[in-house]
Amino acid sequence: MRFVDTPLLQIEGGSIVAVGNDVHLDGPVEDLGDVTLMPGIVDCHQHLVFDGNGTLHEQVAGLTDDQLAERARRLARQALIGGITTVRDLGDRNFVTLPLRGDPDLPTLLCAGPPITPVGGHCWFLGGEVSDAVGLAAAAQARVEHGCDVVKIMVTGGFGTPAMPAWKSQFDADDVAMVTKLAHAAGLPVAAHCHGEEGIRHAVDAGVDTIEHCTFMNEPFAPDPDHRLLVDLANSGIALSATFGRCADAPPPPDVLLRATPLVRNAMRRVLELGGVVVVGSDAGINTAKPHDIAPRAIHDLLDIGMDLTDALASLTSRGADALGLPNKGRLRAGADADVVAVMGDPRDDPDATTRVTGVWRSGIPVDRTSR
Repeated sequence: MRFVDTPLLQIEGGSIVAVGNDVHLDGPVEDLGDVTLMPGIVDCHQHLVFDGNGTLHEQVAGLTDDQLAERARRLARQALIGGITTVRDLGDRNFVTLPLRGDPDLPTLLCAGPPITPVGGHCWFLGGEVSDAVGLAAAAQARVEHGCDVVKIMVTGGFGTPAMPAWKSQFDADDVAMVTKLAHAAGLPVAAHCHGEEGIRHAVDAGVDTIEHCTFMNEPFAPDPDHRLLVDLANSGIALSATFGRCADAPPPPDVLLRATPLVRNAMRRVLELGGVVVVGSDAGINTAKPHDIAPRAIHDLLDIGMDLTDALASLTSRGADALGLPNKGRLRAGADADVVAVMGDPRDDPDATTRVTGVWRSGIPVDRTSR
């Protein structure tokens, strides 16, 4: 990412055709005033069927698929108004988010459908349970047949489902490798939910495309991640989709997460130092600290793990887009999609400027930020 002194964009037909001094002023010009223009933010991990109120199970229990779809539409709109122009949904129920794709009033959506998990495993209530290798292969194929954009596998347990500790592996190396091979053969990427080191190792060796959370936890948390794992992850080019972004006034997370946070962030710093890729997957929806427009606040987390401001902004935009296989998203350059955010202030002087969104354009069309 770079900054230009002539903040001009020329947009035609939903795409950027020129930037800065390359713009030819032969048509109407909209003056936005004293703002900074940024690419639309890319959130690599949300849950549009979750609204943050109650446990994960409680958030979907008792609701019909139509009700969940309407909630997903509303929360996707919230994300777009907040400057998040691309959202990857990594876990719905019964594929309810897929029909929302292509709606011009919503962000660009990439959808995984129900995450694949063992019987009673993490987020079992979303309908992605499998009991054996045959079921695992069938689940991967079902996501291909439904037209999903990505296959999500819960390699380890998670904090939102008490059935299994987050650091315990739910699938073995052969399982993860099989799902990855089947998905890649069909042209789909794989997002692997991983907390424990063993699960991360399975995901790295299988060649998944992103590792979600990637907290390097052991029992009960990570005192010192295996150096070889950090090296292999960095060398693999697999994006670490960090669960960053949190409301400043939210209640503190559970004690185990509070104790683990400094250790996890140190591990992420080491991955960065080794040349690894870190992007933002906010996990929006899991609780009240994670509304669906929270991703801009992740700028502080990125700075905290050692990025400079330019790298942090790239991780929120172009690097996130690259991790999702979307080279025309998350950047302001000729040929890119005209997903643009105007913020009040200059992020170089005040990182909080990323949260002060004054305007959003989705494919060159201004978003009515008063309509939700």
